[in-house]
Amino acid sequence: MSSAYSQRNKAELEHLRKVVDRLTDEQIARPAGGDGWTVGALLGHIAFWDQRAIVLMERWKAGGVGTPAGDVDVLNDAVKPFLLALPPRDAARLALETAQAIDREIDSLDATMLAGIEANGQPRLDRASHRAHHLEQIEKTIR
Repeated sequence: MSSAYSQRNKAELEHLRKVVDRLTDEQIARPAGGDGWTVGALLGHIAFWDQRAIVLMERWKAGGVGTPAGDVDVLNDAVKPFLLALPPRDAARLALETAQAIDREIDSLDATMLAGIEANGQPRLDRASHRAHHLEQIEKTIR
């Protein structure tokens, strides 16, 4: 089922694809901000959160919509060293692949599942906002 999220998610997926396609290896390895992130790690970060959304969708489809536990800042801080250890080009590839996968998952939701997720106040259907935020950081870094 196509939803209001689909159009925005697809637009930001295309934005992600265009950014990744034009990045050089030097740009992917470049520091992004003063907090220890690189462009590649930010792409890995996008992939991680899209992958988390995929796992949630699978669990919700199997057992109903619930509220996931986990503090966002703790998760980000915990995963950052692993993202920094990824080869930058692999992080870019992962960002694209997981963005495509979660967009397909969201597009496949039936009306009942979609309503249940929305009623639970889950922002995970709107992948576009997360992608846009970090793509803005990346584009600012590579200018």
